[in-house]
Amino acid sequence: MRQKKDERFAQFVFRLRQQVAECGFEKYSSDIAKVLTEITLIDVIAQGCTSNELRSRILKEDQTLPQIEALGAMIESVEEQVRGLSSFSTSEEKIYRIEERKADGSNVQTSGGKINHIVRSSTGNHNPNVRDRVACFSCGRHGHFSNSPHCPARNQECRNCKMRGHFETVCRKGKKRGAFNQSGQKESKKIRLVESTETNSEMQAAEKTYYAFYSGNKANMIACCIGGVSCDMLVDSGADCNLVTPEAWNKFKEAGIKVYSSTKGCDRKLKAYGSENLLNVSGSFVADIRVGQKCVKAEFFVVTGGQQCLLGDETSKLLGILKVGLDVNKVTEEVKPFSKISGVQVKIHTDPEIKPVFQPLRRVPIPLESAVKSKLEQLLARDIIEVKTGPTSWVSPLVVVGKANGDVRLCLDLRRVNEAVLRERHPMPVVDEYLARLGKDMIRSKLDIREAFLQVELDPESRDVTTFITSLGLFRFKRLPFGLVTAPEAFQRTMDEILTGCEGTHWYLDDVIIEGSTEEEHDRRVDKVV
Repeated sequence: MRQKKDERFAQFVFRLRQQVAECGFEKYSSDIAKVLTEITLIDVIAQGCTSNELRSRILKEDQTLPQIEALGAMIESVEEQVRGLSSFSTSEEKIYRIEERKADGSNVQTSGGKINHIVRSSTGNHNPNVRDRVACFSCGRHGHFSNSPHCPARNQECRNCKMRGHFETVCRKGKKRGAFNQSGQKESKKIRLVESTETNSEMQAAEKTYYAFYSGNKANMIACCIGGVSCDMLVDSGADCNLVTPEAWNKFKEAGIKVYSSTKGCDRKLKAYGSENLLNVSGSFVADIRVGQKCVKAEFFVVTGGQQCLLGDETSKLLGILKVGLDVNKVTEEVKPFSKISGVQVKIHTDPEIKPVFQPLRRVPIPLESAVKSKLEQLLARDIIEVKTGPTSWVSPLVVVGKANGDVRLCLDLRRVNEAVLRERHPMPVVDEYLARLGKDMIRSKLDIREAFLQVELDPESRDVTTFITSLGLFRFKRLPFGLVTAPEAFQRTMDEILTGCEGTHWYLDDVIIEGSTEEEHDRRVDKVV
């Protein structure tokens, strides 16, 4: 486990505590679990932290976990201050050498190699007007220096020299000539940025920037119908508006596109990304766009020099093409009744001399109430349980058991019911005899029946003995429940009735083994059982 470079030490320790909580220390006593947790955390911090100083202090000195946390926070704070001072001294202050020249143009001789004049550039703290007067070397804009974290050119690739950290307009390397396509024509400039030109004073005070990206990727193309004319558009989640090329607009007009309105020119400024030069906007139009069964009204801008028609973020979401949220990949499957063995109903016989017992409700912890309710709804939808109405004789409490994956398992406490149930005494196979019947040098397959007991239906007259009480009311099982003393014998008897006569087949409750001397014989027997 390695700590991420940009992760805070406190977050690192907190994440470790969450993972150590899943190590299973809770099975020990509280004191032992606390000691094991602290030892594990100290070992992982010493191994996974990125600070060599903290690792050395942990190995040299015997310290407790709180002391290590305080030490790590202190070292982290000191390192941040050192980095801040280093970046301030190396990037904000620059020293330039200026040589003094005589009247005839020759340089002044300096003795001992000393510099005649040294000019030190002032930082923003010494002269606050410098930041506003001097343009940034990376993006060409005013108001910040090139090392500012707010510079828009940070981590951006220059389209001229392909280096990162500056725009094409301020690139110090020679401009490359425009690329030509196979037909010998100069390729059109890619549209990268659309800026708003609203005349509202509030919009001018906080000018909004509209982005539209196209980098040659055509994987997100989608067939659309704009004003009754078919067109392929690229879905761009980074674009705030819809763009079409002049060639597409001419095609629309020739095909008789239906528009609500069209305007020459545009009240917005379109710029290439990282450039201050305005691109030519021929006009705009408003039309219906249809994708599949959805149709919305949208505005489109015709841009001279565009390479691809772009479908913006807002229109894509209205059409249902682009979806954002936690339930995007959620697949809901209709719950169907759980399968059952047809033609089989098990009866549960009870001793009439034993008086039925009504047991009280066992309260469920509040954090588990929603999970228990959801589980009961699933059992109802799968036709495993049903709501109990009217008078009842036996009532058993519900027991909630937590699983390792955070889910819950619902169990019944049927101990009092089992005292009154009369067992069928059906012969159960002996494991040694079961294994001895398996042949040698055979091809085998093992089948495991899913939720085997629940596939056996209970006789309606025997369901009352499985009634259980919850905070949502009374329910009873329609299938053979787990925990009933006669359930294994009833299920084994059912399996004997079904599989008797199948050659090469051995079964014990829900485990079925099918064997054959050859692959063809094995497959034939499997088909017969399945």
